[in-house]
Amino acid sequence: MARARSWLSVTTVGLAVFVVTTTEMEPMGLLPSIAHDLGVSEGRVGLSVTLYGIVAGLLAPVVTVVTGRVDRRTLLVSILVVSAAGNALSAVAQNFVTFMVSRFVSGLIHGLLWAIVASVAVRLVPRRNAVRATAEVFSGISAALVLGVPVGAFIGSVVGWRWVFALLSSVCALVLVLVVALLPALPSAGAFEFSDLRPLVRSSVVRGVLLITATVVVGNYAAYTYVAPLLLERGIGAGLVGCFLLCYGVSGLVGNLAAGVLLSRSRSMRPVLIGLTTTLTAALLLIGVAHSSSSLAVLLAVWGLSYAALPVALQTMVLRATENGSGEATTSIYVLVFNCSIAAGASVGGVAVGAVGPSAAVSTGVLFCAIGVVAVGCSRGPEVRLSAAVRLDREVGER
Repeated sequence: MARARSWLSVTTVGLAVFVVTTTEMEPMGLLPSIAHDLGVSEGRVGLSVTLYGIVAGLLAPVVTVVTGRVDRRTLLVSILVVSAAGNALSAVAQNFVTFMVSRFVSGLIHGLLWAIVASVAVRLVPRRNAVRATAEVFSGISAALVLGVPVGAFIGSVVGWRWVFALLSSVCALVLVLVVALLPALPSAGAFEFSDLRPLVRSSVVRGVLLITATVVVGNYAAYTYVAPLLLERGIGAGLVGCFLLCYGVSGLVGNLAAGVLLSRSRSMRPVLIGLTTTLTAALLLIGVAHSSSSLAVLLAVWGLSYAALPVALQTMVLRATENGSGEATTSIYVLVFNCSIAAGASVGGVAVGAVGPSAAVSTGVLFCAIGVVAVGCSRGPEVRLSAAVRLDREVGER
């Protein structure tokens, strides 16, 4: 009975990851309808993703330090309350300013979720199940891409985008109830100070991870934020956009699973990262010139698979660089760079869309991802050697 409750708790945390990630990404599948309803350009609506990423990224280390001694179940409840409120405000927004305020509210403590979620997962199960619990929790990200964004895009095309955010607010409230009912008290295992962050970024591995992360994530979201307008421009019907996003999401789930297998069998990180970043760049380059629906569907699948595998590899490098129980501290820095890169990608993509059109956003993505390939080749970070998967099991379990 206790074992079943533990895994129900892990699943509940995965649901929290799912709904918060969907909240972050959902505007990407609803850009045209939101822009039309609020009377602004699609590029300006894309700034809602920029704002969300900036707020979440910059505040990640801050809120992680400030809440260092707070019970982790209480933090999860707070995150879901804020997310529910932000989605509710998005649903009733009557103008662009109010919509942007709602995105600001949603992003306030988003970064905190990523800083604590891995440590929460491993505390809910026996140490030997730490990797499995972590994988299940982070599958919420893939589920958001596979189900959350595409289903939201479909619902938005049928009943309107406001109902999508209203539904997200309700799901946040439901998951909140499950967290209170199923999760045990999780007192903080220890706090850290801002001064503890400095030695972490001096690590050549961490710096390499952050550089590669920044270039690849900017490139990905410069293109992905505006994928709905791109598909419409290529003649894909509005009702089918969700199906194409589903191709991206399902392939992303496969990419997550494949990355774990690939990493466990690889001796070095460098060839893994070079292969993934090169495939991602090539997929975006071909999407820039593809026009047939079948070609776009296949290329979206390749795009989703290669990109989804990259954060798994990069997070593995972050864990390798983590010492002395500083997992949440190191992850908070990674979250800062990751989310600010999402914001930067959405921003530069928006500029490209405003100046030229959706195809220019893809070209911008190609440019940054190509820089990412070069960054992998030049960085010392990918020299990290990978041993058997059991070593990662032990390291994560100890945290």
